[in-house]
Amino acid sequence: MLNEQQIREILAHELFSGKMPSEFIDFCLAHGRIRHYAPKQYLYFSGDEGNTVYFLITGGIRLYLMGEFSEKILRVLRPPVFFPEVVLDGKPYPHAALCIEETEVLAIDRQTFVRFIESNPSVLWIFYQGLALDLRRSYRQLRNLSLGDARLRLGAKIFALAYVHGKPSLNGVLITIPLSATELAGMCSLARESVSRILGELKELKIIEIEKKTITVPDLKNLRSWIHKRAAHSSSSIG
Repeated sequence: MLNEQQIREILAHELFSGKMPSEFIDFCLAHGRIRHYAPKQYLYFSGDEGNTVYFLITGGIRLYLMGEFSEKILRVLRPPVFFPEVVLDGKPYPHAALCIEETEVLAIDRQTFVRFIESNPSVLWIFYQGLALDLRRSYRQLRNLSLGDARLRLGAKIFALAYVHGKPSLNGVLITIPLSATELAGMCSLARESVSRILGELKELKIIEIEKKTITVPDLKNLRSWIHKRAAHSSSSIG
């Protein structure tokens, strides 16, 4: 469990690239409440009233779109990050948030948070930059999901995960979130069997290494080259 000074350091130096003014950090600590969640515990469900905004301090969270018979993984969150930005409009949560490990969040009442932003418009530009980055990620995800080639879709997702959640290791770039074939299938809108088969192909080509739920990319340039070649092949097949 982190103490207040440790949380202040995270908010001041890591959140929004350390751009937030000290008044914002003071506000968050004064009005926020630390909440602890266990693995597989939900913060909220799609359709719940969007009364609270969160800062992820430790742990990890998956955002899901949940249907009657299926669910789609929208994004995996790692600290520090503010979410869900979309409920600043006062409408219900559009997705569910599930903790994937022991997690700590700083929770703030949405109306209190909005009043602070309205009184301190200088922070709006910093929020806008963060929202723009998230929107770009969403566009990229939609583009990748529109690809008809299952191998290209999965390869692009692995590259994106390595870029966002990758950490240098002795064997290459380690994706720091554990990923099963089922979870990757949910991210890519593919069948689990297809994902398992493609992962095996990529492993055989030495483009990735797999140890249980851990994926390592030995060379991102090789993965990028494979994606580009696959995209060119897919385009020529369509033509």
